[in-house]
Amino acid sequence: MCTASSSILFRLLLFVSILLAAITHAAPSSLSLSYDKAMKEELLGTTKERNPPWILEFYGDYAYLDEEDRTAFTKILDLDTQDIGDPIDGNRGRNNDGVAKLKKDYSGYTKDEVVVKVLREPIGDRGIGDRYIGEVKALKAVGLYVDSGIAPVRPDKTKAAVIMMKKLDGVPIKETIEYKHADPEQRERMLGDAKPMIRKQVVNWAVTKGILHADFHRNNLLFGGTRTATHISVNLPISEVKVLDFGYPGILKVDKGVTEQQVWEECMSGYDVINEKEAKIRKKEGKVQ
Repeated sequence: MCTASSSILFRLLLFVSILLAAITHAAPSSLSLSYDKAMKEELLGTTKERNPPWILEFYGDYAYLDEEDRTAFTKILDLDTQDIGDPIDGNRGRNNDGVAKLKKDYSGYTKDEVVVKVLREPIGDRGIGDRYIGEVKALKAVGLYVDSGIAPVRPDKTKAAVIMMKKLDGVPIKETIEYKHADPEQRERMLGDAKPMIRKQVVNWAVTKGILHADFHRNNLLFGGTRTATHISVNLPISEVKVLDFGYPGILKVDKGVTEQQVWEECMSGYDVINEKEAKIRKKEGKVQ
């Protein structure tokens, strides 16, 4: 039989264990919080002007996700390693293996209509990987979502989180024959011609969807053009540009009711659309685009 003191001690220990479990489950890790802070500063800088109060936290922040959102990676997908090709244009993401072609038709889509992103981070521990739940939510909001879940798509057949999205038409400008043969001034002009089209999309998403896309460098843009077996060509003058990649850390949530004027005047007007990541690319290339 338990004594009164041992019973009280047992209840106290039980309460503490439940409390610790709740805290562990409810709070993101200090690592993810510090990483969030660093990523936000990389995107927006640290000045007050670049961080107006209507720009909130990352779109995948747990506080913004409902129960349905949190089931984004619970489904087992009908995919295997051989169903996924190499990353398109060889580009791999910060926390993912890049966007790759699909090698088979899927759920009413042909293989040429869907692309796949395989994540490197684990999902479900409130760490960096969980931020990609926000990408699923954002893709649904802008009409590009196809499916998401878990599948044995690693080279060693181990499972990973996967996001499937609609493939957009267009070409990466840096791969086009016109861009490669252009001098620095001509390249600057091409990118400059794209800026109004990029701004229009970014402002519209912020106002109508509550999403601020802040990661628009060349690798996240598709230009109107053509692709043949021998070369890739961009349509000149630049008349069509599509902004890609709704993944962490490039997508932030904005306050409900933000206006086009606010987004333009307090964020976009003083912000070169070719952002810090683009500046790093330019520096690496010796300012030659």
